[in-house]
Amino acid sequence: VGNPYVVEFVTIQSIIDKLKARAAQLPPGTWVEGYFHDDTKVKDNRIIDVHDLDKVSADHPVAVHHRGGHTSFYNSKALQMAGITKNTPDAFGGTYDKDAKGELNGRVTDRARAVFAKVGTRKTYSPAEQLQRDRDGLAFISKQFVKYGLTSVHHEGGDLMALQDVRARGDLLHRVSYECQDKMLEAMINTGIQTGLGDEWIRFGATSEHTVDGSFSERTMAISRPYQGITPPYQGNLTEKQEDLDAWADKVNRAGIQMNCHANGDVAIDHVLTAYERALKAFPRADARPKITHCSLINESLLARIKALNAVPALFTTYAYYNADKFHFYGEDMMKNMMAYRSLLDAGVRAAAGSDFSPGPFDPLMGIQGMVTRHGWNGETWGANQKITVDEALRVNTINGAYNSHEENIKGSITAGKLADYVVLAEDLHTINPEKIKDIKIVRTVTGGKTVYQG
Repeated sequence: VGNPYVVEFVTIQSIIDKLKARAAQLPPGTWVEGYFHDDTKVKDNRIIDVHDLDKVSADHPVAVHHRGGHTSFYNSKALQMAGITKNTPDAFGGTYDKDAKGELNGRVTDRARAVFAKVGTRKTYSPAEQLQRDRDGLAFISKQFVKYGLTSVHHEGGDLMALQDVRARGDLLHRVSYECQDKMLEAMINTGIQTGLGDEWIRFGATSEHTVDGSFSERTMAISRPYQGITPPYQGNLTEKQEDLDAWADKVNRAGIQMNCHANGDVAIDHVLTAYERALKAFPRADARPKITHCSLINESLLARIKALNAVPALFTTYAYYNADKFHFYGEDMMKNMMAYRSLLDAGVRAAAGSDFSPGPFDPLMGIQGMVTRHGWNGETWGANQKITVDEALRVNTINGAYNSHEENIKGSITAGKLADYVVLAEDLHTINPEKIKDIKIVRTVTGGKTVYQG
């Protein structure tokens, strides 16, 4: 129901129409779901709600999932099936949001959404069908990656067999640092597989991001002061208790696997750093490079601890351009310490690029433009003190990404003896108007000395 790749506005009616068409194909009680919704890319200039989704169907549970991955919007049927009423207390790490009259508005955040997985029916696939869907999806997204000039990507989860099959048939066009979660992570621990096993195409990397708080774009990340204009006061969602996070980090670190946690807000980052510090004190590992996915809002104390640990944050890049329409929810004072590339690089921290796709577009040129200008699609500039240079942005998107996955000796720069992975651009990043960087055409993408995309 939204555009995965670029800024595009839609209407709430267009979302309803798409979902209605889908509902007409499904029996009652079956979920009707929409994806890639962005709440600030709506022409109606308001939040979609339960009343809108009730127009889709009274017989189907309906959900619209925000592209950020931490909030969903439900119709009355879905809420009723899940047993959620206006008197239901918020779940740990999530909320059931209400309107000004105290009625459910259909928006549910973070861990509170878990209850909806237990109700209704969803289309299922046989193991062979699911494997084929995974293969086809990986082959498709690999073509998209190289079209945008990406030669290496850190994959969070996904079917490892499908990934190997796609490589075997010649359709894997980019290199993969494979980040495990759930059963795959347990299998790594139980069988002694450590970070780094694999080859130049598919290699076990850090864990998939272990979620500790909510979302930057959806305004649910855990921060140390209340969000503006929200009553009662709200400071976001912590989705993991410190003792549970400590136990997870210790288990992963002892197994020789690079720790990686999702932490957006300063409160969550503090919890993650505490867990990393305790794990590495209990079981020291040289050059562990614990990873912080997002690391959105920092302060001087957190920065010093990140540096001391040699932690490797992977910050949002395309958000500065794509999500500038959300920054007013935080205000300039907070945005001065948000996506703080300047502060991190000045401190000597090897910050890397991250799109977190699907939450953000993965176009690296859009990301570089935002990092260099801090200027959004809407003409607004936020946190200009965190601008970095073109050369610095290039390093963030190349050698720092390789360092993030312990691969800087084989990739990340055009150097004799390293892998022949590179991109040819139609314009010089150093001479073009910085506001036009995202519009530069990809002439050619080369992986392993082979042209995998020709513009």
